[in-house]
Amino acid sequence: MSLPASGLLPFLITHTLFMALTGICLAALVLSLALSTRQGGRLYTLLLLVLLPATAAALTLPFLLPLDRSSLLLPFFQGVLIGPAISLAPLRRLKDAPSAWGRTAQELGATSLTRIRLLWLPLLGRPLVGSIGLALALSLLGALGISKAPLS
Repeated sequence: MSLPASGLLPFLITHTLFMALTGICLAALVLSLALSTRQGGRLYTLLLLVLLPATAAALTLPFLLPLDRSSLLLPFFQGVLIGPAISLAPLRRLKDAPSAWGRTAQELGATSLTRIRLLWLPLLGRPLVGSIGLALALSLLGALGISKAPLS
């Protein structure tokens, strides 16, 4: 049984945005971890290993768990599971960037805001936009799965 048409749009918007924000926050945490530890290559490999199972689990989770549709717990779990897919494109760009760029910019007197604005944002701009688009697309698919999953 699916949701009535009048309540479908607010439901889709709420769950899509909550799932996307959860995944984007997790991706931001992964990227900051990669920047601070300089372990982008290892994180990239680990995320590649869990990419397909986590994304498949995120999209099938509404059919596996009998949760209340008004609860935001299911979109939270789905957002965590789409996190690896969102993190891959920016992390690939970070993995390929020389690790000395940030230290060199710091030694040349660039503040952290200047490094973000002049170094990391131009380097990660397109992958970040693509990741946000992927997050919204996967979140919409996940929210549609929640609305079509049978009630238990």
